Amino acid sequence: MMPPVFRNFAVRSGLVALGAVYLAIGIVSARVAILGARRHEQGIPAALRFLLARPNGPWLLGAVVAGLAAIALARGVEAAVGRRRPLARLGLAANAIGYAALAWTAGRLLLHVEKGSGSVQRAGVSWLFERSWGPAVVEVVGVAVAAGGLWELAQGVRGRLPFRRDLLSKPLARLLAAVCRFGLVVRGLVLGALGYFLVRAAEELDPRRVKSIGGALRALSQTALGPALTGAVALGLCAYGVYMWTLALLQRRV
Repeated sequence: MMPPVFRNFAVRSGLVALGAVYLAIGIVSARVAILGARRHEQGIPAALRFLLARPNGPWLLGAVVAGLAAIALARGVEAAVGRRRPLARLGLAANAIGYAALAWTAGRLLLHVEKGSGSVQRAGVSWLFERSWGPAVVEVVGVAVAAGGLWELAQGVRGRLPFRRDLLSKPLARLLAAVCRFGLVVRGLVLGALGYFLVRAAEELDPRRVKSIGGALRALSQTALGPALTGAVALGLCAYGVYMWTLALLQRRV
């Protein structure tokens, strides 16, 4: 088992890194929706390139890679040798895989080897569809992702956030709670959309139905509300980044 002091540092570092990624996703998407930025690319790859383009970008992105790798390792160890229930350990394993995949994507960009990688998600889904049991697996994953989105949405609506408000003044605590709740609701909606697209892909046996966060944002931009809805979601993703930083700094136990 990882020593508590190292585990605590690894998880908090990962939450800071994830917060930076979501803040960048929100900024990039807001520039597209509100300011009419020329580049219409959105989602995680665009956010990572945005971070890399900042002053001292390689150092910033390197820190993000390190933080994500650290939290992936911590969650993986917890899933493998932790004393939690099987379902909780399964969730930790899924988180570890997700953090590791994000760290890998950011690392490839940092090392300038991201070109030609294609859509990993669609490639994986295509591989699964070639197996008799594959569509069922994709559908189960889609339902699980949508359920996770509903859980986050409910957490945002209920407002029971796991950070210490006693360390802040009451006005600041209320403001921060409102921002975090908004972020949770929006990310819950985005996860619900991603889960829906996975289920559709499984039902139609069409890997092209699989969407990334950027794809989900583009789909939202094509609705009746168009840029206004995309802009609101972008601000919500920024708020979710703030929530990750809040957990890193103020959560009693991570």
